[in-house]
Amino acid sequence: MKPIRKRAIRYLVICVAALVLACLGGGYLVYSRQQAIARAEAERMAAEQAAAQAAAEQAAAEAAARAAEEEAARQAALEAERQAAAQAAAEQAAADAKEKIEYGDVIGTVWVEGTEVNCDLYWGDGTSIFRSGAGCSVENGCVLPGDNGTVFVGAHTDTFFYNLFDAEVGALIHLDTIYGDFVYKITETKVIYETEVDQCRWGAEEPSCILYTCYPQGIQTPTDRRYLVYADPVETDENGVVPSSLPGLEESKEEMATPTGDESEPAA
Repeated sequence: MKPIRKRAIRYLVICVAALVLACLGGGYLVYSRQQAIARAEAERMAAEQAAAQAAAEQAAAEAAARAAEEEAARQAALEAERQAAAQAAAEQAAADAKEKIEYGDVIGTVWVEGTEVNCDLYWGDGTSIFRSGAGCSVENGCVLPGDNGTVFVGAHTDTFFYNLFDAEVGALIHLDTIYGDFVYKITETKVIYETEVDQCRWGAEEPSCILYTCYPQGIQTPTDRRYLVYADPVETDENGVVPSSLPGLEESKEEMATPTGDESEPAA
């Protein structure tokens, strides 16, 4: 009986050991599964948190971009308003300055590219004016610089317009006035007799500029011929010549003197 009993005991021990091992293995499997589930859940939560963080950062970036765009638009609108206000103020100042112009007033300067012509420009063409600079005719339907019509500007050939003969077709004439700067491009030069007034565009409605002086160049005695330089405005609109700049929109210019003139006949 003893061998049988021993075998039974061994068998029982083996069974108990197997059972213990099975229990331990099952526990380990359960533990491992639980650990895997926990890791997966942690990874899922981490992924969700990362996605949420990325979404939050994207939303914040989009909100910042919108805010920047709105601020840029606001600043642009403010700048546009400022520019419009400055433009309106400059136009009003120009209109006020132009309204106050009287005969004999110096209204700016005339200068011609490619020449040494650069002198004061007056409203009027009396004898005293021609001693001081160039003068815009106020008669025969002539107009102020920038207006629709003919700006008819003369000066002596032995002084301020001595170098007018150097002006070439295509060069620019600048009439810089107290109410705006106006640019005309030379289209033609011509010598006429003083009786050929039909060549002077007096009373014309379209804007243009004519500079004139006595001919031949440098003459100091009376002559019946005139040298004319014709020019058309570079840019126009329904109001006349578009100014290249307006007072108040550029550096302030030194205030110009206002000498008095007389209405005696001009002598170029």
